[in-house]
Amino acid sequence: MSLKKLTLALFVSVAMLGAAPTTMAKPAGKIENATGEATVVAIAETIALSEEALQAVKDNSLEKKEMMALFKTLKQRAKTIESTTTYMLREKALGRLGKARLAYKKGKEQSEVIAKMEKAVDVFKQMKVRFDEFN
Repeated sequence: MSLKKLTLALFVSVAMLGAAPTTMAKPAGKIENATGEATVVAIAETIALSEEALQAVKDNSLEKKEMMALFKTLKQRAKTIESTTTYMLREKALGRLGKARLAYKKGKEQSEVIAKMEKAVDVFKQMKVRFDEFN
């Protein structure tokens, strides 16, 4: 009976050692923490992309596939903003962006998509103000 417990404990400890390096690894694609200057650039580019997406929704100038690609590019760019002071606002803006994207994808009224997109742009702008206040 004691030998079974010892074998089980040994097996569990070896399994834990095997899993430890993967849990401590950096996320894929992450090289190092962003500098203040890189964060300022990321915020500015995200705001510009969000305004471009808002204008494209208002003008209805892009095909659905192109518009969905623009939403994706905007989301990817916003995720490069690495600042603890703006993390919650970034997540809030990405949530609003996701709602606007979903409304657009489902073919909702253009006014509804515009309203959701305007909220996302406003939160991205609030994020810039918050970052500037703390840095």
